Amino acid sequence: MSMEAYFSDTCPSCNAAVGRKHDRMCDVARCLKTGLQRNSCNAAHRCGGDRWDGYWSGLQDCLIFDLTTDTGFPDLNRLYAEATWDPSSRRWRITER
Repeated sequence: MSMEAYFSDTCPSCNAAVGRKHDRMCDVARCLKTGLQRNSCNAAHRCGGDRWDGYWSGLQDCLIFDLTTDTGFPDLNRLYAEATWDPSSRRWRITER
């Protein structure tokens, strides 16, 4: 499936437009330090202001790393299990496979 099939002009949770920050309660927004869901981050740091880029967080990385389910959909569970968040690039990285 192409990336365009996954694109959305607005966040499905808080309706932030592309390029705009998610609101405080958005369950799609990510902690920029950990890459995980911001509204459940309990770490002693500031999570930063994640912006909606048109795609669910991690989806592009799943497709780049070919982490998909048997039906071809991006597998975020595998991404979180097999990849490491890189806060400087704000992307998931897989070092060994």
